[in-house]
Amino acid sequence: MRRTWKSRQHRRDAAVAFLRKTITDPDVRSTVLKDRQLAHKIFEREGEIDLPDDVEVICVGPSTQERDRLIVFVLPPEGTDTEHLDPFKYWTGTWPAYPFRAVMAEASAEQKEACVCETVDAS
Repeated sequence: MRRTWKSRQHRRDAAVAFLRKTITDPDVRSTVLKDRQLAHKIFEREGEIDLPDDVEVICVGPSTQERDRLIVFVLPPEGTDTEHLDPFKYWTGTWPAYPFRAVMAEASAEQKEACVCETVDAS
């Protein structure tokens, strides 16, 4: 059975198959780190999924130095207030060196309050 891009579960299953291959095959890992077009083809092959041509597969190594070279933004909607813009809300490529503000943007009010109290108590 060939997976389809429209199914969220198929995309997840394809991603798992692809990631497994990058872990178990050093040649595949090296290739997908260097070549996005081949990464796209390998994702399709290993994930047994038809990827649309406009889907870009970007692989970055696990070191923070490698992730520092990746910037991916989900652009804010037009008309978004520019006065107090939190870049980490739109920067999908952030990593744990930037966790506080990025995590806080998605935390509930109770979680934010708990974090503020912990921060105040710790200082």
